[in-house]
Amino acid sequence: MLKSLLKNTMAKLKPIQAYYSGIATIFMLHRVDSHDSSKLAANENMKVSPEFLESFVKHLLDQGYDIISLDDLYAILIDQKPVSNKVVFTFDDGYRDNLTKALPIFEKYNIPFTIYITTSFPDRSAVLWWYALEDILLNNNIIELNDGTVYQCGDSIEKQKVFLILREKILKLDQINLLSNLEDLFQHYEINWALYLEDLALSWPQIANLAQHPLVTIGGHTLNHYAFNKLSTSQIVYEVREANKHLESMIGKPIDHFAYPFGSVNEVSGTEYEVVKTLGLKTVTTTRRGNVFLEHVNYLESLPRVMLTNSFELSNMFVPTKSRVVTL
Repeated sequence: MLKSLLKNTMAKLKPIQAYYSGIATIFMLHRVDSHDSSKLAANENMKVSPEFLESFVKHLLDQGYDIISLDDLYAILIDQKPVSNKVVFTFDDGYRDNLTKALPIFEKYNIPFTIYITTSFPDRSAVLWWYALEDILLNNNIIELNDGTVYQCGDSIEKQKVFLILREKILKLDQINLLSNLEDLFQHYEINWALYLEDLALSWPQIANLAQHPLVTIGGHTLNHYAFNKLSTSQIVYEVREANKHLESMIGKPIDHFAYPFGSVNEVSGTEYEVVKTLGLKTVTTTRRGNVFLEHVNYLESLPRVMLTNSFELSNMFVPTKSRVVTL
């Protein structure tokens, strides 16, 4: 079924490829694991199955796409090489299945990829609130917040809707005091906010080993995965610089590439771009959807990506837009 889907979507791709493909597509992933129908779609959509990933990679290669590293893409942009059909794979945060399930697939086909590490994941101090929130919703049919707001969530549709509402509320909280604010917000519930790290996150020894792998690039993803629009300029600089220093000390290699946490137009835009632009990184990726063009040499602090999910269609890589390069 996966092969049939990919074959059909490749057929749709060809008429518009010449107009909108640019030079490359940077794919954004988080996790590689099997879908769990008992969980919420918002979190499950951060996964692709190992079977889908391998089929997708194989079809890209069969169709003549060249899968390259971020360093390769940077060199192409700097040298202004008129190339096409380039693909880059990137993973955000630092989940363990990047090692256990993604790496064997990339090794099999000898293709490079990048893992952007949030250092509080291996430090075991991160707050993976999106998984805690999911468990709260799955275990309760009524959610009451500290301000008395009540949400009904008796079925899976309602739970998914409330998850997205509360996600937006959490992203608007003071990020520096996020844990205490979360505890206040959900004061009616007993929550082990650190529960998920041991099961889901890479450890420092695993990251150090990955950094030595010839196919793997380790990039930065801040200390704490805070939304940048809630931080001051000095806080943004601290989150990026200190995380990159920490990573460099742990893996013995420079950190040249970075991805914004929650990198949509709602969390990062012109102000945040200008701050990060001063930090001397080769490339910085967002979660804004789009392909890379040679003009992006002038916007290396705000490169677009395309999210890869199990339902992804290759024709989505080449959707017409009014402007090829986002400059906001």
